[in-house]
Amino acid sequence: MKHYFHILILIFSFFWNVYLFADVNHVIVYTNGLTDIGLIDSLSADSVYFYDFDIEKHRAEPLKKVYFIYNDFQKLFYKSYSLRGRIELLEQRGGILITKNDEIFPFEKIRFDIKMEKPHVFLSTSSDSVLSLNFLEINEVKSDLTMIENSIRKGFLSSTGIFLAGTMVEILMDVNSIASQIGDLLHGGRTYQAMNLAVPLTTMGWMIYDLYKDTRTQFFCPVERDKHFPRNMYIFSFKIWTKNMWKNMKRSVFKKLGGTPDQIDGLTPKETKEILSE
Repeated sequence: MKHYFHILILIFSFFWNVYLFADVNHVIVYTNGLTDIGLIDSLSADSVYFYDFDIEKHRAEPLKKVYFIYNDFQKLFYKSYSLRGRIELLEQRGGILITKNDEIFPFEKIRFDIKMEKPHVFLSTSSDSVLSLNFLEINEVKSDLTMIENSIRKGFLSSTGIFLAGTMVEILMDVNSIASQIGDLLHGGRTYQAMNLAVPLTTMGWMIYDLYKDTRTQFFCPVERDKHFPRNMYIFSFKIWTKNMWKNMKRSVFKKLGGTPDQIDGLTPKETKEILSE
């Protein structure tokens, strides 16, 4: 008898979940601030497939345009690399938070918890108290001037990266010049003075650009559906780009060979290039 009772509970739970989630709507927030409301069919490595309630048709959008997706139960269905990157820029800094209702909350530190069923943001205030807010009610967060360190980092990495890349090209063109090329980068070398001038100039350029573009402010949940963010929240990821390129190459091989996905997944990059070059 107890066995049948457990079966009945399982059947009831299953149909109750079906009833609850039968009419779940999804809100797709794009990195430019626009939104779509519909029902998600599926997610692939590079696209989201959904039924658009506005035009009453099935659509697909590239995931690189998607900021995040949530449902009626305020659970995050998808979190993009761009969203995680914006959060990383803000955490452990001070600033102010503005909600969709134009409420303003100053804070000394901010922490995001977007793994929860209902994602929250925790603000540490000057009075040593912690305030919890619903993530989906946040319109924008403006960090304090400590964000300028991000501009300094970009200026240093971009300028030194260019000089190092140029040195590597020259070394590849003449392997015998390795010692002299490395010596040029060191104190007293031919490239050293130019690099000393380029690094601070590039850093200042990034600082001016970031202040002009107000990159201290990160936008999250739009107030109006058809209104763009002041700037796009997309963050480029070289790792994701190369991963997608590799998958596209595999698809080309799949079409050419007519093999199974398992066979394609087993190919090495060298084997894939050989097949594509035939």
